[in-house]
This record gives sequence, C-alpha cells and structure tokens, in this order.
Amino acid sequence: MKKNNSFLFAISIAVAIIGTLQAQSRQSSASWNVQEISMTKWNSQDGIPYMQAPGVNLGAVAFDMIAVNKIAFLSNASNEIIITDRTSGKAINRFPVTFAPRDFVYDNGVFYVLGEKFVIAYNENGKLLKQLSFPGTYLGIERVTRFNNATYLLLPSGNCFQIESGKEHEGWITSAGNFVFTKLNGDNSYSVKLITNTGKIFTATFNTDKTVAGVYVVGATQNRIFLDVQTYITQSPISVERKIVSVDLSSSGIGSVVANIKVPDCYYVLSNNDFHLSATGNILNMMTSPQGAFVFTLTEVKAGKTIGYPASLTNLKYHFNDHLIQVEAK
Repeated sequence: MKKNNSFLFAISIAVAIIGTLQAQSRQSSASWNVQEISMTKWNSQDGIPYMQAPGVNLGAVAFDMIAVNKIAFLSNASNEIIITDRTSGKAINRFPVTFAPRDFVYDNGVFYVLGEKFVIAYNENGKLLKQLSFPGTYLGIERVTRFNNATYLLLPSGNCFQIESGKEHEGWITSAGNFVFTKLNGDNSYSVKLITNTGKIFTATFNTDKTVAGVYVVGATQNRIFLDVQTYITQSPISVERKIVSVDLSSSGIGSVVANIKVPDCYYVLSNNDFHLSATGNILNMMTSPQGAFVFTLTEVKAGKTIGYPASLTNLKYHFNDHLIQVEAK
C-alpha cells in the first residue's frame, strides 16, 4: 500500500510539473507587435486643444477609430468631438458636445457622449439626436459603451448598467456579447469570470509578481480576453506599472496568459479611455505625450521579430500629476 501511495504521489507531482511547463510554454507562445498609426499635435487650429486647470491637465479624454482613415477624439479642454485624418493627424471636422464630457463610443454613425447625468447621441455633423438619462445613483461614471443597439455604463464595481432596460449586469459587456468580471483576491492574485451570451460561466485565477493595484477589462473576442493589469511599483507615493494582457479563451473555458506587454509610463493628460478593442480584434492605444496624442495598434503575433513601443516614449516617464498648476492656499 505504501508503494502504491508513493507511486501515485510521484505521478501527481509529474502531472503538476508538466502542467506548469505547459502553462509557461503557453504564456510565452505569443507577443505584441506595436505600430504607430497616427499622431495629432496639441493645438486649437488643426489639432487637439490642451489646457491646464487646477488639479488636472485637459486634452483628449477618449478616442475611437471611426473609419479606416479617421480617428475621433473627445476633448474635455474644449468640450468637442474632433475628427482627425489618420495619416496627417490633422483635424478635418469638429463639433461641440455636452459640458465636461467623460467618454464616448461611436456606433453605426452615431456618437454617444457620456456627461455627468446623461448620454447624449450626436450624428456625424454634430446634430443632437437624443438624450438618455440614467439614475442618480450612477452619477460620476466615467465609461460608456454600446452593444446590440443598447447603451451601457461601465461601472467601477466591475458591473455594467444598461440604460435602455434599466438593468445592471455582472461584469463589463464586450463586443463579443460576453460579460467579463474581474476581482482582486489579495496581494498578488486576481480572478476573471466570463459569462457567455448563452449563459455559460467560466472562471480562472492568475498570479502576479507584484501587488495588484487594479484589473480592468479592455475587451474580448471569441478566443481572447484582453485585460489592463496594474501592479504597484510603490504604494507611497502611489506608482503603478501597467501591462496589457491577452488571455486564451476557448469553448472549454479560460486558459492561460498568452501574451503581455508593458505600457510606457507616459500620461500628458488625464484620459478615461486610452485602450480598447478594434473591430478587427487588435488593441488600440491612445498615448498622450508633450508632443501630442499618439494612436498605436497592438497586434498579437505567434512568432518572429516584433516591434515594441518607441524608445522616445518608453524612456520619457511623464505624468501630468507632476506638472499641475500650483494653487496657493488662502
């Protein structure tokens, strides 16, 4: 009996080692290729306005690629939607929106702009089409998205609220029709829960080498979940490292991390929506620097030489918190 127990124990150890090796292999099986697709300068003529205000630097709070050669930015410095030519980076159209806008989403030719109390829909010429109100309990929300002709507020709790139905859902809705919920488990661990559009539920737990500060859903496809994983570099003062993480997803559940990339520590203005999933399944990233607003596309590749973020940004380490207007105490 002792020999059988020893044999079974040895088998279990071998299986665990093989599983660990397979997971490590899967984690290194892909990487990201980063490509700059647009750059727009800070100016009020043919670029994006920039303004310093007490406690915050204003500029491009959100963005979206609305056509192959058009990128739209939401300016909280001038309360405008600014549409730029992707190649030249210059503004080709602009129109005013609600005061102090927080986020927007472009869906079927309509801009849905999130304000403090409403989501306001504008057509491409800036004409107000409709106004969607939501309960006062959701005041202060900073993210909005659309799916299947419905409008969702993305809540800090990790849930989302569908305005038209008045129903709150567990997790953030994604373009694949799934809901993804993230939760911090402790210092170096977080969990991901996926609820499919057919009602299936999958969960997985991931460990990190640093203390987790936050995990946010970027998007999901039929075979990937994309996360913005933030870990502490220091907690006093607060300093975090961001990584975009790609997690394998199949019909049998959530798999391993298959690719990740460190995001440069460069934040010229406060942006609520600087990462999202494109219609082609690539990650789009808006990065603000003293030169202007860059837009990059991150493409997952299986093998071969890849290109990362440019050294001019990875070496910059610029944060607007270090460059705020000094207000004298009375």
